[in-house]
Amino acid sequence: MRRLLATTVLLAACAPRGSVPTPQIAGRPRVVLISVDGLWAGDLRRADSAGVRLPVLDSLRRAGALAAGVVGSFPSVTFPSHTTIVTGVPPARHGVYANGIFVAPNERRDFSPAYLEHTEVRVPTLFDAAHAAGLTVGGVFWPVTAHDSTIDYNIPDAWDQRPGGRSQLAALRTLGTPGLLDSLAAPAEGMPDDSLRSHWGAEIIRRWSPDLVAIHLIDLDHAKHETGTWADSVAAGLRNIDRRIGLILAAVRATDEGRRTTLIVTSDHGFLAYVQRLRPGVLLANAGLVRADTSGVLGWEAAVHVNGGSVMILPRDSTDATLAARVRAAIPDSLVGPNRPIRAVWPRDTIRALAADPRAIMALDMNEGFYAVTGYTGALLSARRGGGHGYDPRRPELHAFCLITGPEARPGSTLPLLAQTEIAGYVARALGLSASFGRTSP
Repeated sequence: MRRLLATTVLLAACAPRGSVPTPQIAGRPRVVLISVDGLWAGDLRRADSAGVRLPVLDSLRRAGALAAGVVGSFPSVTFPSHTTIVTGVPPARHGVYANGIFVAPNERRDFSPAYLEHTEVRVPTLFDAAHAAGLTVGGVFWPVTAHDSTIDYNIPDAWDQRPGGRSQLAALRTLGTPGLLDSLAAPAEGMPDDSLRSHWGAEIIRRWSPDLVAIHLIDLDHAKHETGTWADSVAAGLRNIDRRIGLILAAVRATDEGRRTTLIVTSDHGFLAYVQRLRPGVLLANAGLVRADTSGVLGWEAAVHVNGGSVMILPRDSTDATLAARVRAAIPDSLVGPNRPIRAVWPRDTIRALAADPRAIMALDMNEGFYAVTGYTGALLSARRGGGHGYDPRRPELHAFCLITGPEARPGSTLPLLAQTEIAGYVARALGLSASFGRTSP
């Protein structure tokens, strides 16, 4: 994987006319990291060809460097990818293997737990390093940051997981920085959207001008899940994203004060469309590897951990030397190959090469047109249209987006295909933190 350019790329943000730089801030580096969930590497080209105007992103594109794409984490889902962005290491090292935490299929739970708490991350993050260096940090809906005290102004991507629990806005008042949402006049109840998230990010920048701000915008991902990779709702979502980034950029410019600001707009993954869903757990049940009845799973030897476009198969007994062969025998060859549900069946060595979940003994990568769902009983295949991710991140349709703007970037220039692990290194170098971030690629 080719590396990013060695120089730090900075955003040329004009100071307000007549402003006087504050001595403590003037010349001090700052990074604004914006992740647009589900933004594909080719979405700017696709929008342009469809006549969808994105003036803010287009202006940033003309002013800076656009990567050919970003090869993300496997599986190509939100929480592992965002953790890779802020640690510079893949899931096998940082420990966030999926959006949801694997639970043994015979374990009775009232809810499916997700990776929400910052303590799930097993390596230092950019937030940890910035805090240790005496820098201030802001975070808006960054995944796996609940209760992270190294983020001074923290509104995490988290929620009350209990059935019938508090609304997300109510829960965030205890999952993030105490008093922050009230100081931002946030609603007491309900679900936030990108309008609120971008407003909160802009206000945190305007009021406190943190040295590192990480903002996660989500609504485009929702639109693509519902309608596929391109539709009127996706075009509308891109226009909204453009306006939200413009709002944040206005706050950056208003708080320039002579600061050296690096702006990175990136994403976690692209998307593929599907028309059918596969329930691979049924295959394990048919082979006797899972024993289930109408009351649920009674026992198991292998289980599925489904990520939409891919499936990890985890063993109950990791020392069982015969289990991988039995699992492979449970997957009919008629389901594998071009125009069939499963694109590839990967052994443990391939999973290790992709630096994914080290517990898995096998993985399934789905073909375009197909999506995997959970469960060990019911129909093996069912019709459903939508868009999804989780597939092999090396596929061009899954490549994430990365745009870096600043005076050291040649206007309108391009960067090569990047590894998601490299983004943390950019941020660290811009802030003068440890250069160890981003040195490990999958």
